[in-house]
This record gives sequence, C-alpha cells and structure tokens, in this order.
Amino acid sequence: MAAFTGTLNTNKVFAALYNQIISMQVFGTGISDLTGVYGSRKVDGTLYGDTKLYVSTDVLASYEFDGTDTPGSYNLLTIKRPPAPKINKVVIDTYRQIPVTVDDYFTKQAFAGEGAFSDFNGVVLSWLTKTKDVYEHTKFTADIITAALGGATALQTIALAAPADVAGYDLIRWRAQEFFRQLEDAIAELEEPSRSYNDNGFLRNYKLEDFDIVVPRGILSSVRKQDIPFLFNPDQKIDVKEVHWKYFGTKNAASGTTAASNTTIRSLIETDYSTTHVFPGDLLPNSTAYAAGTTYTASYTARPSMSAAFTGVLIHKQDFPIMSAFSVGTSFFNARRLDQNNYLTFGHNDVAASHIGEYALLKVTTTVS
Repeated sequence: MAAFTGTLNTNKVFAALYNQIISMQVFGTGISDLTGVYGSRKVDGTLYGDTKLYVSTDVLASYEFDGTDTPGSYNLLTIKRPPAPKINKVVIDTYRQIPVTVDDYFTKQAFAGEGAFSDFNGVVLSWLTKTKDVYEHTKFTADIITAALGGATALQTIALAAPADVAGYDLIRWRAQEFFRQLEDAIAELEEPSRSYNDNGFLRNYKLEDFDIVVPRGILSSVRKQDIPFLFNPDQKIDVKEVHWKYFGTKNAASGTTAASNTTIRSLIETDYSTTHVFPGDLLPNSTAYAAGTTYTASYTARPSMSAAFTGVLIHKQDFPIMSAFSVGTSFFNARRLDQNNYLTFGHNDVAASHIGEYALLKVTTTVS
C-alpha cells in the first residue's frame, strides 16, 4: 500500500479538478493488555510516604534443660536477645512525565470531517495511559529479569545430555521431561530449612508454589508440544512462565559503544539516542555510545529453544515489590496558540534495586549435548 503524500488524484475528465477523499479511518493505539512477571508484584503506595520497610528475623537457639535454674551457659539473669534483624527498604524515587499537545483548530484542517478529527484526538490522548503501560511493561520486566540473573544464587545445573539412541522427536520430548524432573527435584530440596538460599543467611525453607519460575520465550513451546505428562496431567505440572527472550541478559556496569551492527546491546532505560527513541529492551542503534548502568548485553539474539543451553530464574512471588507513588493527569490551555498541553505524571520505586533479602532468588542453568 502506497503512503499518502498529500496529493490527490487528478480527475479523469477535468484536469483542473481533483478527486475527493472518500473517508478517513483513524486506528486505535494497537497496544492490547500487557502481562508479565511484574503484574502481581505491585504493592500499596502512598502520597504521603516514600519508604516501605521489610524486616527479617532469624531462628532462636535451644539448650539442654536439667530442671535447675542454671541450665547450660545461662541463668535467670542472663540476657538472651534474639539475633539482630535485617531490614530492606523500598523507596519511591523515580518519577516520569508523558507530555502531548493537541488542538481543536489548526490540526482539524487536515481532516475530512468532524468525526475523523475527534477520533484522532481521542487516540492521541489515549496514548498517555498506553505509553505508561508500555513503559511499565518494558522497564519493570527488564529490571526484574536482569537484576534476578545478576543477583541469583545458582541452584543447579540441569544436564540435558540424552542417551545416544535418542534423537529427533524423542530427543526434544526427553529433554522436556528431564528438565522438569530435575527442576522439581531441585526445588523440593528447598523445603528443608537452610541458610544457603537467602541473602540474609537466615534459616528459611520454601515451597514450589512460592516461586515464579521464569524462562525465556521459546522454551515452553518445546515442552508443551512434546512433553506427554503435560498433555494428560497439566494440574500436576510445574507452573513455568515465559518472558520474552530479549529481556534475558547481563547488566553493563561500564560505559561502551555498540558495534557497527548491534545485535546484543539493549537499553535498560527509556531514552533518546540521537533521533532514535528506545524503550527498555530495545536494541541500541549501531555505533552508539552508552553510559554505565544504562544497558545490558542480551543472552540471545533470536528465539531460543531446548536444542541449546538456556538459563531460568526462580523469583519469589513477593520479591521485587513495585510501589507506585501516584498517577495524575493535568493540562494547560494556551489561549494565544489555541492548543492544549496534556501531561501524565507518575512515580515508582527503583525495581531493579528492590530485591528483598528475606526471599530466595535462584537460577538454574542447563547444558545440552
């Protein structure tokens, strides 16, 4: 379809006349509901305070008791304080504003009728909330996945080396079943109290249902198509979530410059690089300098599958809380220019830095041969 250049077609009979615009259809935003690993992590925010505290305490100690006032190494006057608690805080410290200018007069001249112009202005104004949705989806997803990969404790490496006589369709099915078998066994170990899996070093145990098990998109398609137990007993299957593969990667702590043909350096922030506007997860332009801490190196350049090694993360369902400050829409009418500036302002915490030490944050890697 050819793009409209602003020139109407010449009338077939009279060259001085031009054919009319029959109609004008304005499409909506084209952004449907966005879902991701961040959706269930939103917690209460407030207009009046900007900090939420998470306090963790540890197990006490027991001693042999012999029926006297001085069992073991303590007596009635001995002070036995509980272990010192550890506190994490989540602070609302990030604010964003989305601006857009509309008018009811000069822009209207470009439209064939009142209805099309009204539709156009309505769509433009609806982009305020849709842009916020896109920002939150890309920003929160990129922050959670890259932060989880960077800070997670290795739970296990799952070897998917199949027997020599397994190939083709049977090979993919074998890998899918073996992946879930070893993953379920590994998570079952977390039910035994241990100090090994949370940042505080406190005695904790966890259950399978405590975690979101997140893998890059492309892995589950292999499992769902090939794994027979899933087809017949889906209720007994480990619940694994997919997040787009582009968000899996390692945060770049140092500044740098993208390659002449960039395929791996993606943005952690919404910003402009010259004339290119990027959201978190977008590839940076070729041969572009970037600042430290604003990008990550993606683990994949294309959709992965079970035919190659991949990494998954186990994120506690209450970890990486997202606390919103407010979301308010305002506008300003300029009586001289006859246009109106509209603004949507909102705030949230630094999600990448909101991992709570109380919760286990784990990752599993695979080897395939």
